[in-house]
Amino acid sequence: MKAFEAGSTNARARPLNIRGPHKRLSRRLAFITLMPVTLGIFLLAFFAERRAHSLLESELGRRLALSAVSIASQILPEQVNTLLDGDEHSRTFANVRHRLLEGRNRFGLRRVLVVAPDLAALGDSLGRLTLGAKAHEITPDEPEIRAALAGAPTASVLFTGRDQLPYKRAYAAVGDPAVGLVMVEGNATYYEPLVHFRRWLFVWGAFLLLFLVLAVVVIGQRIVGPIGRLALAADRIGGGELSAPIEIETKDEIGVLAERFEQMRQALAVRDERMQMMLAGIAHEVRNPLGGLQLYVGLLREGLEGQNERLTEVASLERELTYLNAVVNEFLDYARRPVLALEDLQVRDLLLDVAAAAGAAQGVVNIDVDPNLQVKADAGQLRRALLNLLRNALQVAPQGPVVLAASQAPHGTIIEVRDAGPGVPAQLQEKIFAPFFTTRQKGTGLGLAFAREIVAEHKGSLTLHTAPEGGACFRITL
Repeated sequence: MKAFEAGSTNARARPLNIRGPHKRLSRRLAFITLMPVTLGIFLLAFFAERRAHSLLESELGRRLALSAVSIASQILPEQVNTLLDGDEHSRTFANVRHRLLEGRNRFGLRRVLVVAPDLAALGDSLGRLTLGAKAHEITPDEPEIRAALAGAPTASVLFTGRDQLPYKRAYAAVGDPAVGLVMVEGNATYYEPLVHFRRWLFVWGAFLLLFLVLAVVVIGQRIVGPIGRLALAADRIGGGELSAPIEIETKDEIGVLAERFEQMRQALAVRDERMQMMLAGIAHEVRNPLGGLQLYVGLLREGLEGQNERLTEVASLERELTYLNAVVNEFLDYARRPVLALEDLQVRDLLLDVAAAAGAAQGVVNIDVDPNLQVKADAGQLRRALLNLLRNALQVAPQGPVVLAASQAPHGTIIEVRDAGPGVPAQLQEKIFAPFFTTRQKGTGLGLAFAREIVAEHKGSLTLHTAPEGGACFRITL
């Protein structure tokens, strides 16, 4: 497109991506808050469970050692010395086994075993080992056995039985000097409190994490929510919407930032109002002498009737005055920015009206629209925006074809003004919406600016694309 008018880049026409940063900030806040807390809870639970396990194991070893000492004290050294192979039915063996069973039941043990110093079985509460059989299963506890034979009751390390449950053994000497050993094996029920403790840690840890998540969500909303609303307010201000005040929600640093934003909005509103008044005043002061000049040029034409050469000069004056008057009107329209009066419009009727107002020759402008398509908009303002776009298209493609098309899309109503001209050079596509930028010899550079302002006030967008006809396509999405 070789000749066109430019306009202002409006923030509402290209909305800022507020949701993306807002969500990222929320996720980041949740991450930096919950990750260390979750790790802390996990480590606390882990070390607490390990500590409880260690204490319980130590307590179990102490209790087992005391149990072993108590049972060993009930067995006489003479009984141990007199038991030989084949004495399973003797009264001595029955007495020893009775002591073992009595001790097992009294202390809640899994097993009680009495052996000679060479680990030959002398009695087994479970009856697994016969009299004189070697107790090979306790040989891994050799250090504890030697300590017990030396007179120091001791407990073994924790081990896992065939039933995959944890067990612990303790040893105590029979007699002094030792003529045998009593081995007691702790029952797995000793570790039931640890299981309950683990379950308690899990339940309360989960409850604490849930509470923290809710707290982070609430706190995050109080922090990120006002920031997101400030970002939206900045977007509105950037789009020229200066009437809505910014609410100061908090008294912290975010509240101070909101207060500064509100002061900025008020200052911009005052400056914008002054600029509009200045533009309107300049246009008004220029319009009065222009009216007088047009009157005098009309009188001059009447006075020079019949003098064709002089009338040509008068016609040139009239053209220049007409152009100046159009410039003044554009400045006035751009400065006034009237409040929108939204109503349901028949898009086809609107496009027909715009085509007629542009004064295009028959067949130059083609209209492609569903007769029943409607849009909610300000009829006068939207007509003015479309008229500016259509006049630009007719200037670059006066013989056509120029297409006015409209359709309903999932994200809104689309209205396009397409031409078959040379299109907009790539290096100028970012500039055409800049205020007062134009490639015409005579142009204010406000045509596209005004069009985009109007579309933005309708909460829509005006964008540039390549038309199927080969030229430019200005697309309005409402």
